[in-house]
Amino acid sequence: MAEPATLENKVEERIKTHEEKQEWWWIAEKRRSRRLDYLRKAVWKKGALGGNYAPGIKLDLEGPTLFTDMWKRNHTDPIMLRRAKALAHVLDNIPIFITDQAQLVGYMGSLPHTLAWRVDGASIVNEEAYNEPGIHEEPQAESLKTVAELNAYWAGQTAIDKVARILDPEDAVKFLSGAIGWGAPTSAYGYSAKNYEYFMTGERAFEDIIDEIDANIEKAEEKTIGTPGPDILPLYDRIQNWEAMKIVLEAGIRYANRYARLARIVAENFESDPKRKEELLRVAETCERVPAKTPRNLQESLQYDFFVQIIARHEAHEGAWPSRPDYYHGPYYDKDVNIEKNITREEALDLIGEFMIRTYEVGGFGPRWAREGLQGITGTWVWTIGGVKPDGSDACNDMTIALMQAARLVRVANPTLSFRWHPKVSDEVMREIFECNRQGLGYPNLRNDPILVANAMHWHGHPIEEARLWMNQACLSPCPPTKHGQQPMRMASATANCAKIVEYALHNGYDHVVNMQMGPKTGDARKFTDFEQLFEAWVKQMEWIFNTLVRTVNLGRFKDPEFFGRPFLSAISERSVESGLDVVSPVGDRGNSWITAFTFVENIDSLAAVKKLVFDDKKYTMDQLITALEANWEGYEEMRLDFVKGAPKWGNDDDYVDDIMLRCLRECARHSKVIKDPSGNNWPILPENVSGNIHYANIVNALPNGRRLGDALYDGGISPGPGLDKKGPTAVLKSCAKIDHITHGRAFLLNQRLSPTQLAGEKGYQLWKAYVKTWADLGIDHIQFNVVSDETLYAAQRDPEKYSEVIVRVAGYSAHFVDISRKTQDNIIQRTVQGLG
Repeated sequence: MAEPATLENKVEERIKTHEEKQEWWWIAEKRRSRRLDYLRKAVWKKGALGGNYAPGIKLDLEGPTLFTDMWKRNHTDPIMLRRAKALAHVLDNIPIFITDQAQLVGYMGSLPHTLAWRVDGASIVNEEAYNEPGIHEEPQAESLKTVAELNAYWAGQTAIDKVARILDPEDAVKFLSGAIGWGAPTSAYGYSAKNYEYFMTGERAFEDIIDEIDANIEKAEEKTIGTPGPDILPLYDRIQNWEAMKIVLEAGIRYANRYARLARIVAENFESDPKRKEELLRVAETCERVPAKTPRNLQESLQYDFFVQIIARHEAHEGAWPSRPDYYHGPYYDKDVNIEKNITREEALDLIGEFMIRTYEVGGFGPRWAREGLQGITGTWVWTIGGVKPDGSDACNDMTIALMQAARLVRVANPTLSFRWHPKVSDEVMREIFECNRQGLGYPNLRNDPILVANAMHWHGHPIEEARLWMNQACLSPCPPTKHGQQPMRMASATANCAKIVEYALHNGYDHVVNMQMGPKTGDARKFTDFEQLFEAWVKQMEWIFNTLVRTVNLGRFKDPEFFGRPFLSAISERSVESGLDVVSPVGDRGNSWITAFTFVENIDSLAAVKKLVFDDKKYTMDQLITALEANWEGYEEMRLDFVKGAPKWGNDDDYVDDIMLRCLRECARHSKVIKDPSGNNWPILPENVSGNIHYANIVNALPNGRRLGDALYDGGISPGPGLDKKGPTAVLKSCAKIDHITHGRAFLLNQRLSPTQLAGEKGYQLWKAYVKTWADLGIDHIQFNVVSDETLYAAQRDPEKYSEVIVRVAGYSAHFVDISRKTQDNIIQRTVQGLG
């Protein structure tokens, strides 16, 4: 039998070999603890593979059935109170479980392989749930019968059904066509920022908030029996809202106590391993403490945060996970590891790694368009780290580093990390960021903190101290987790398929894919005699698309307290606890709205191509171009290649095309201050893409940049088209730096692909660090990296089972390469590999 030291040496030799080959996913498997390795491999993957759920993933029916049963019983209650009672019934009765070896607990479904289903959100989604193959538990006929009964009850009663009934019919048809954008104008879907500054600072937990609510109810009730006047009339509704908040907070405490009882039962009756028994008893003690009372240590702090997130996901289908874990959990890490030495650094890494794994396994049923747009994941769980404190000092701490080290061990695609870079960041932290990216995680991305703090102040009027607390609302949009800064509803449901702007400008507002008049008639492009006429048509189509999407979302937000409502989210939001208003009410909300601008750069390259080849060089006529586009370039291949290769392209530091980008952004910024959200604030654009470039491939018609219907669109934000950035990484940065990243929009996604070989060793770090300095000095607000070789990606396509933990950056999020569609995979491989230095 080999000596332990010899075995250890052999393992280290294998690790060294994998390092030389840059096979980081295999190294992680050897480095992580047995617990983390077990938990990582035990996860049921909820993200859709391309657009389909993995075998074995099933639709949870316990939660929707419990919710609906209690909803029916309380039909006379006002909406918020009725929802609170139904949610409490779910929390009190849904089956719970504890994963073997877990130290953190909680899930939205009744079993670990189930998808939560938001049954009261949208009938159109419910119909998809019924028809989706492979997700119904056996006996399938019985499951389908239950789904059909639930759908029959909720038909016409869901939040989206109610919005659709009062929406302008033309707006409704065009919004629901799927051509100009996506999203759901309701808080039933989307995401919400949490008011961490209210409930996560160690000052209060659920019992403390209940005491505040009781005091508010007592004061209000005294007024309602006092001198009559108009000021007391709103209090009757607000008292019931406070009661609803109290109901869900008390249910949340009971929910945690159910886990405590289960952990004690298993420990005292079934567990024979003394160490595991001790862990289970610690789980029980943790769940008896939080969320009722404030945390005392790292495990309690992580569990408290996780309970909040899970309860919120029992209440609504949340598609993002705004968080700043190093800022709020860092003090507990410091106390446990550095000051009191209650746990070792390795034990803390186990907890943090599990926190990420527990997050990764969270999943709810989504419609196919959402699954295709977010391939491989169930939502954009982007956790913000680094940055500054309200006084402007560095906020990085040991938890910042631990999160990045844990990420390299567990290699999950969700959550990803987003680092708020600022000039005071230490070299130690920068090396951790570099190492995560060098090892192919695709995260943390880098955000330029001074730029984005100023941006938050410019667009939404956040005071500087609050702006400095920002976290990513979803992929990119900064949002303060404060009383008036918190965003309670996905106002980015105004998600625009911007390639349609130039398409409609060229076709007089007519959509040849869906075969209907969509935009306004802006003139027959065949008759345009100069570029300014085309640009004027572009501006009008842009305004129309943005107006249509924003009108729809504004209506949904305004009516949401009546049509859906969020009693639990209200209960952890200072503004609501203080006022008695549902948190989705825009009253007192400073606003954090933005228009997510998918497929934006296609406009720039298309406009530049027309300007150059038609109006300036007069090589082609507008009639020839429109004819070729209507034919999807078929029969015009030589001409198409001329529009691909013979016209200037964004990302090459070429003022000809870059000036067109600036003109378009300035027009968007101008209009962003014309349209307003229900809080009276602005709607800036935010160019990014997730995997919308693949989803919209068959929806966007042929374009003058040479793209055909069916071809993948660009990968988003202000990233150059794949393979079209010919002059190196510095030229890309120079193009992007011409944009004003404070006043032109909310944020701008930039993908860059770097060579893994070039980033090896100390020289690689210094090259990368110098590139990052250039990026920061140029005032660009975002950058993210793919550092995986073509060789590895092609190998993963051939043998996906061997490469299950290979991660790539898609656009705004990361995904395991084997979980995205072949078209998306090929699109990532086509991105230019930039050489530094």
